[in-house]
Amino acid sequence: MIIGLFALRLNPDLVVSGINIGENLSYESIMTSGTVGAALEASNQGVPSLAFSLQVEDQGDKFDDPSGVTDRFSDAKRVVREICEKILANGFPENAHVINVNIPTPVRGGYEITRLAEKLFYTGVEERFDPRGRPYYWIDGPLHEDAEEGTDVHAVQKGNVSITPITLDCTAFRAKDDLRGIFDGMAI
Repeated sequence: MIIGLFALRLNPDLVVSGINIGENLSYESIMTSGTVGAALEASNQGVPSLAFSLQVEDQGDKFDDPSGVTDRFSDAKRVVREICEKILANGFPENAHVINVNIPTPVRGGYEITRLAEKLFYTGVEERFDPRGRPYYWIDGPLHEDAEEGTDVHAVQKGNVSITPITLDCTAFRAKDDLRGIFDGMAI
């Protein structure tokens, strides 16, 4: 990303990261997403950025045989084109750094402006063993079926394209006064 922006002097109007095979829904997911991470990095360098991800309902598809999901890209390509055209024509939202877009398969509804859900999956850890008998751990868990209305997870579960504005500032502003009270008068 840095080389593309600086060494190659591309000066893009917009960075598009993705289309990722697999959704990047919820706060939990975006914190470990390379697709969203690339968009955040571009935004941190001053370029408006979008991250696009395509829902894969059978998670085994994306790990075992990603070629099985390529037929699902026709809707996704249309969505990417439409959203990029709208953003380029109307400007990037002033108070957002990245727009995270998740596309359901299939698209059954419209576009929905959302907020991040906390989690997409219930967290679970499964101990497995490699061919030499050494343990390793697979992080997995069942899907949250009861996503809160207005969240990215809920929108995609309904078949809508989720459009979530994200900012780079992760500061918990409301906690600052509490912390001042805890550390007031403390010296090193």
